[in-house]
Amino acid sequence: MMKIATINKELFKQFQEKSGLDTLSDREKWVLFGGIFFVICFVLFQFVVSPFFEARNRVEKSIVRKEKELIKIDELRAEYLSLKNKEGSIQVHISKRERNFTLFTFLDQQAGKAEVKKQIKYMKPSIIEGEDLFNEAMVEMKLQEVTLESLVSFLRLIESEEKVVFIRRISIQESGDEQGYLDAILQVATFQNKVQK
Repeated sequence: MMKIATINKELFKQFQEKSGLDTLSDREKWVLFGGIFFVICFVLFQFVVSPFFEARNRVEKSIVRKEKELIKIDELRAEYLSLKNKEGSIQVHISKRERNFTLFTFLDQQAGKAEVKKQIKYMKPSIIEGEDLFNEAMVEMKLQEVTLESLVSFLRLIESEEKVVFIRRISIQESGDEQGYLDAILQVATFQNKVQK
């Protein structure tokens, strides 16, 4: 052990002599050691501390991004469950309708009850293919020279949660022929099971 300590001392002395450290003044030694210390600190910061903080920042940003994505996923899940629930209630209402229910016939019957059958200019049925369990059946119809009371009565009769019938679009304007009368274009829709034709 003593031999190693002696060898180390001798090596250090030789190093001092060869490097010229003994010939430097105290001020020059302080400047030299300060420079070495600065270089060591710079290397440590550049290759150890800085990468650590950058990695930590990346992880923190990733966590924030993932938390936002999780919140969005929860919102989409809640929306999906709500739509599934509505789809289930629509399915229940559709199953309770008469077996031979058609939107065209339903609207024709309600027009008779509201006494606006004579004011119907046209009725155009159409089917929109759905992606899920249902197709959308739609009828565009035009009523001419109808009173406001009769139109309101007809609208109340056709919009039905039980029958799953709703007004998709309505356009009302004063009739050009008779004062106090209205012309209305309606798009009325319902859902029907895909198997039903």
